[in-house]
Amino acid sequence: MKSFRIWHQLRTSMWPIPVLCVLVGVAVSLATVALDTRNLVSVEFIGGPDAAFAILGGIDASMIALTGTVLTMVLVVVQLAMSQFSPRIVRAILHDRPSQYAIGIFVAAFAQAMLAMREIAPTDESAPVPGLSIIVALALVVVSIIALILYINHIGQSLRVAALIESVGNETREVLDKL
Repeated sequence: MKSFRIWHQLRTSMWPIPVLCVLVGVAVSLATVALDTRNLVSVEFIGGPDAAFAILGGIDASMIALTGTVLTMVLVVVQLAMSQFSPRIVRAILHDRPSQYAIGIFVAAFAQAMLAMREIAPTDESAPVPGLSIIVALALVVVSIIALILYINHIGQSLRVAALIESVGNETREVLDKL
């Protein structure tokens, strides 16, 4: 019975998918840093250590700000849903997979850029620049922007009254089927 509770908690919590995404971001960062020792990307393409440090620092700051904004938005939506609708809607919002994946993508991009930033010595112009790591970080920013746009569309669609009622109805049917 205890393993069922743990599995249920993992399946219904908001945090497991973002944590897995952070782990993926860490793995991607470690892999790209290891590949950067082969100098696959020209320094002229990325710039010197100062430019690389500035790029990754900007990505880190923007990703953590975006994640904070999205989490705040989710909490405001939960609060409004609790006050205007049924508490069952709160569960549906917190269990929403697109929300979890969007937050996961943002924190994965943050983790990847933060770990890549460790490899840069901004005061030493002759130090190697992790070019592949920077390109991957920039690609993750583009993926994050796409995820944000899709997430905003998803939230707009899922917060319609008809969608909320359908969500509560589906949840109620699932509970009745288990009985």
